[in-house]
Amino acid sequence: MTPFATVQRALSNPLRNITHFGAIAVFLLLISFLVVLSTFWGHLSSGGHTWNSADWLINSEVVNVRRGLFGSVVLWISDGFRISPLVTVIALQSSLAGIVTAGAVRAIVLSPHGCLKALLFISPGFCLLFWAADPAGAARKELITYAAMSLLLFTNGHTRRDRMVVTGASLLFAFGVSGHIANAMMTPMFLFMAWLAIGRRPPIWIAGAGVMCVWAAFNTWYAIRFSGISSAMDVCRPLLERGLDESLCADAIRVTAANTSEAIDFVANGAIGNGDGYWHIIIYPALLVPIVYLVRRTDGWSLLRWPIALSVLPLLPLYTVGFDWGRQTVMHITPIILMLALCLLRGRIVQVREVPQRIAWFMLFLALIWAPRHTFGIEWGMPLGTLLRVFGIV
Repeated sequence: MTPFATVQRALSNPLRNITHFGAIAVFLLLISFLVVLSTFWGHLSSGGHTWNSADWLINSEVVNVRRGLFGSVVLWISDGFRISPLVTVIALQSSLAGIVTAGAVRAIVLSPHGCLKALLFISPGFCLLFWAADPAGAARKELITYAAMSLLLFTNGHTRRDRMVVTGASLLFAFGVSGHIANAMMTPMFLFMAWLAIGRRPPIWIAGAGVMCVWAAFNTWYAIRFSGISSAMDVCRPLLERGLDESLCADAIRVTAANTSEAIDFVANGAIGNGDGYWHIIIYPALLVPIVYLVRRTDGWSLLRWPIALSVLPLLPLYTVGFDWGRQTVMHITPIILMLALCLLRGRIVQVREVPQRIAWFMLFLALIWAPRHTFGIEWGMPLGTLLRVFGIV
């Protein structure tokens, strides 16, 4: 049976693809989504989180500042609907997390390789499980890129529909690029996935890729050029005028006044000086090796090995200026998982070797007992601990 025929057969009766591992993965994803939603709405009830909410509200209303273009659009939307900017942010975050969840569940349900796909999505490096394990790392702007990539999982081989989906995903991704330089660093992986999603049509892809690269380059320049401002109150003032509390400006907005050299010194002291960064000698292989193993169960190693290896390169500079090494590691792992899911769903690659049951259960066990922290180190007992709390056991 050809790869295309295999996928068509799977789509004709999706329920046939649900294995016990698929059911477990869907359950974990839905529980994680509910935990993440609870985190978002907790931020709303408390008047906003000084990192996870405030980062989305950094704006250029008074002065040009990195990430400010995005926040100015958020304020413009809020003013247009006459609602609090915080409500806009929480609604946007919740919707984006919903897109990621829907895309992942769709990929598991419709894929003809249910067990392998399920094992991909229960990785501690997949964003939903990562956020549920350490909510402090949730609701940051890489969520926009993950949602844009997840939208590509809704392509189905019909040219007109696929072009519309890819266009929508591209616009969403471009919006995210204006909000955080980390999203710009994930441009190569997004473009590769878009190339896969539209059926490898070079003229369409080349035109879109050219525009996206220029946009990413501009926003990278903008973030570097306006990396430090004289006073964070220039960013905070438009929020105070819209009824938000000044305490919201204590962290993410405060550091807009810090320059790059200060950020590098701060990270170097924590990661190297205190030795916290050495945890990633364990964390990175622990997240990446199982994924590589699953790819080797398919015929896609020759197609995907270079995207997997090279996609980390644009992200490396972030480790010198950002303290959230766990988040930055997940910025590499989650796009890889979504890329593999897209390839399997669309029949670009197929599984050629089964995953032995004992290995599958061992991978599930590992996925339940640990997750990376959003900064340094490991959250032991997660996301199992999250599940126990959800059901009131602990």
